Amino acid sequence: MTKKIGLVVALALITVFCLQPLAVASETKKAPVEVVIMTTPFGTNMYNVGAAFEQVFRKAGSWVHMKHQETPGAMYMYKYIVKNREKMIKGEVSHTINAGGVGICDFLAEGRPPFKKFAWPTNRTLVSNEGLLGFYVTMDPNIKSLKDLAGKRVGTAERSRPFLGVLLDKPLFTELGIFKQVKWAPLGDMGCKDAFLNGKLDATRVSFGGKIEIAEDGSFYFRRIAPSPSTMEILNSGKKLYWLPVGKEWIEKGYDYSKDVISYPCVIKKGALKMFDRDIQARAGAMCIQCDSSLPDDIVEEIVRVRQEHRKDFAKYHAVLAFFPDTPYPIGSPKKYVHPGVIKAMKKLGYPIPKGKY
Repeated sequence: MTKKIGLVVALALITVFCLQPLAVASETKKAPVEVVIMTTPFGTNMYNVGAAFEQVFRKAGSWVHMKHQETPGAMYMYKYIVKNREKMIKGEVSHTINAGGVGICDFLAEGRPPFKKFAWPTNRTLVSNEGLLGFYVTMDPNIKSLKDLAGKRVGTAERSRPFLGVLLDKPLFTELGIFKQVKWAPLGDMGCKDAFLNGKLDATRVSFGGKIEIAEDGSFYFRRIAPSPSTMEILNSGKKLYWLPVGKEWIEKGYDYSKDVISYPCVIKKGALKMFDRDIQARAGAMCIQCDSSLPDDIVEEIVRVRQEHRKDFAKYHAVLAFFPDTPYPIGSPKKYVHPGVIKAMKKLGYPIPKGKY
């Protein structure tokens, strides 16, 4: 009888220990969760990012099921998230993230125009994306500096795109003392390209995408960049071009982040493109994926993990996504806007948090 009892106890113990790993596994396995990533329309860089996130997360077998949703534009995305925030928290609709930039976080949080009707004080930055950068070019050898553009006709973004137009131009050229003297031509990328190459503009901005890297002093630089379609046509036109760099001191003195977009000085390194035989000072903006502060930390951690562990897979979807920074941390974002879950995830996963100057 005693032997039988001992055998039963032994079998019970064996059963417990054998099933324990299964119990732990079942506890740690995450149920699938859908997260919507909203982007601007087909053909834009943001669209490429969203489509790649959907594909990479699916192929990675992530429990976060990323669903890409194309939208008419940024206003639609921000308005939707603000309007449906409480429903996301209650689980009535899927959590929604979006492809955006750190430059307008303050505008969203404070409800500065054009966001007066739907301020988003709980907007947070999630993971990094490529950097956008640019400077100005002219075909007039007598124009040696941006200061020489007083009284000249200069191309810029359409009035409907203020963050790439007046809100980007005004702080810089006000610092130079010539904003009101410049004859601005808000023709947009392709319109500016055509007018410039046809001699209708004295200068225009050229734009690039690139991989943000951090120097020892914390400043930003780019060793790898690619021109936007309109810029590529300008560079390949065969015209003699003269670079008009954007001085670091002009940016640091001209931009007041309490009222202006966040724009950083940077350096395009010699050889970033074949035509660059020297370093060039430029102005950069950091792109990122944004979310609401209510996005659960476990979802944040999984997004950070997949973004980092499968970083090279994004480039397989579209070449420009090879410009994702080496770190998933939202480079360039004011710390107050970084989702707290990102910091937790970086520490837990062993990813160093970059110590950038900006």
